Amino acid sequence: MKKELIIGTVFLGCSAILAGCGTTTHSAKAVTHPQTVRQDIQKKHSTQPQAPSSAANQDSVTNDSSSSAQSDGLSYDARHLSVQQLGTLICLLKDPDEFKGADNGQPGGLYYGNAPQGSDYGQQFWGMDFLTTNGDPTSCLYFKPDGPNVIIKYVDDDGTTGGVANAPVKTESISIQRLVNDYYISQDQKNEVNGYANRIQPEQKWLDRFNQNSSSTNNN
Repeated sequence: MKKELIIGTVFLGCSAILAGCGTTTHSAKAVTHPQTVRQDIQKKHSTQPQAPSSAANQDSVTNDSSSSAQSDGLSYDARHLSVQQLGTLICLLKDPDEFKGADNGQPGGLYYGNAPQGSDYGQQFWGMDFLTTNGDPTSCLYFKPDGPNVIIKYVDDDGTTGGVANAPVKTESISIQRLVNDYYISQDQKNEVNGYANRIQPEQKWLDRFNQNSSSTNNN
């Protein structure tokens, strides 16, 4: 995935994020209001709306190894993972270095949210959750559980299409059980994933801060 997360990578090309969401990566871009940077992509791509994701938005996740949803040997699906946890697992697969760099051990590097129907995120992303560093459209990683798998989408700007606005949207399907087996089995792995997930903040916090800064600038 290209620049920025992911984590809509793919935050990845995660992004990749975040992520964002592939060998492409999302590297940091200048921060722009997300409702503005997604306009060009929306104009270039259009598909049928998708149903809202079944993954539940949560502000924090648990480190409790005794939870039945986190027991070794359990068959995992999206019901056992928060949006932040699932997004983190995707990013660790797609572009771990980019993801960890965006996280930087501090809250405020990565954000999560949902693209509701009728929003200006782009019709092909409606109903999907996302991780993002709030850069250009390549900084968003969109994902949506689909039974035992998770579908991910990200803008893949490989530098050959004449700019982000012309870049294609890539779609992949990944087994959730594979993500768990690779990154969420041992207690050390769970602690690492949950540490990242707990630092991912709601997108609304970024929007509130952006609007507050914009208001202060206008008043000056």
